[in-house]
Amino acid sequence: MNFFSRHLPAVLMGAAVVMVQPQLAVALSPTQISDIAKEFTVLITGEGIGSGVIFERKGDTYFVITNQHVVDKDGRYEIQTPDGSRYPVYRSKEVPGLDIAILQFTSKKNYRLASLGNSDQMRQGMTVYVVGWGSVNDLSDKTNKSSYLTFAGIIERLLSKNLEQGYGLAYNNQAIPGMSGSPVLDENGRVVGINAARLDKNLTVQGTRLLAGWRLGIPINMVLTTRNRPVSSPVTAQQPSAIAFTTLRRTETLISSGRAKINGKDYQGAIADYNQALLINPNNPDAYFGRSKAYYYLKNYPAALEDVNKILQLSPKNANVYSNRGLLRYESGDKQAALADYNSAIQLDPKYASAYNNRGVLRYESGDKQAALADYNSAIQLDPKYAPAYTYRGILRKQSGDKQAALADFNSAIQLDPKNAKAYYHIGLIKYEQGDIQAAMRQFQTVINNSKLVQPQLALAVALYSKGEQERGLSMAQAALRLDKRYADVKFLKQQFWGDKLIADAKKLLENPKIKEIISRPSRSQ
Repeated sequence: MNFFSRHLPAVLMGAAVVMVQPQLAVALSPTQISDIAKEFTVLITGEGIGSGVIFERKGDTYFVITNQHVVDKDGRYEIQTPDGSRYPVYRSKEVPGLDIAILQFTSKKNYRLASLGNSDQMRQGMTVYVVGWGSVNDLSDKTNKSSYLTFAGIIERLLSKNLEQGYGLAYNNQAIPGMSGSPVLDENGRVVGINAARLDKNLTVQGTRLLAGWRLGIPINMVLTTRNRPVSSPVTAQQPSAIAFTTLRRTETLISSGRAKINGKDYQGAIADYNQALLINPNNPDAYFGRSKAYYYLKNYPAALEDVNKILQLSPKNANVYSNRGLLRYESGDKQAALADYNSAIQLDPKYASAYNNRGVLRYESGDKQAALADYNSAIQLDPKYAPAYTYRGILRKQSGDKQAALADFNSAIQLDPKNAKAYYHIGLIKYEQGDIQAAMRQFQTVINNSKLVQPQLALAVALYSKGEQERGLSMAQAALRLDKRYADVKFLKQQFWGDKLIADAKKLLENPKIKEIISRPSRSQ
């Protein structure tokens, strides 16, 4: 690769000796393998997004293997280590002929190095694991945070060592965008390959049939034997599959770049990348999902729904796709169709926490609080770390009068998600009704610090006004109502879960002539 080579000298990439371990250990449990791999698997962000494997160290310099397509674009990249520390990538080297790059970062901390297995000993049918930092394809997750994920599967095919891009392993593990560059591990927790790409169509290579949906990886032995070969050295003979695999790598580059642009809120740029990926292959589900997510953030729900429907045609039994379509239909106002989609998602995957939570929201809004509570409880039971379910269960409990249980849920949500604006907001509402105005004001201010929501701005303005800080309260209320005049309507405030005391104090503020003047002005388009 070349994104640093313009400014930094070439570096010798073989300073530390790596021992390939024989496959002799007793098989570990999936949990053990996941825990071990998490200690040496890193998140890579920047112009592209992916994962990587810490595999060598010399002094304070660490070496990380990832896919070349993750860091294909010139620009800045950053490595996030398992302890959450972030380091700039200051040097990199492309491994000739392979979809592999070796990155460097410096740290005085001690990070675990991956134990490398012997990929020559892998056989068809053997169990392998892919772990890495991916973004779950769920539109209801608006954080875009990468999560550490583990997927089990088996080796489907072993291909010739002189294959283009080095894609010599084919396996059926699930993997999602962000997991490019992840380790492929054997049952002993040893790295036997580097996860590289999703095969987006059926392909025959050297007489071997590969199926769309399988994952392709690069054997670790191939990485080690090729890494010091001069770039000018011939790596492979030209093969019929060369164009297909080069094209596949280009598609993965675009998907990685698109995800990075979504994280940077460049939604139009992301759409452009996904459009290019779909020109290469009109049936790539990862590209459709990425584009649907960009459209969703732009609130272009019809376009997002069209993309999700396309994914559903390609994968008609995918619970995640039904759940995403349910959210888009909900946002479009078709709540009956959304409910049907959530039911389908749960039928296909009875352990889908997000689908239960989203169905609970629908049931709550339709007035069936008992069914909504059951759904929230199911979501929390299935995923005790799923913050939205605590938030929505807290809202339900608050509206049902159980304020203490509601506070417990909101605090749990905040513990899991310290920037959970809804949880802080509702704690503020409860505290206000309990007469603890100062505590309520602190909660509203926290929401304002972490969001652009109008509700907490007006609520804080009301609190200030009622405490005698009238000018400050008026100023804040004027700013809030300029953003959205609906908050001057008491009926609308009640829909925002405001209690009797806050409503009563809000009425006093809304009677102020300066507020009435703003309300009476013609509305600007929002």
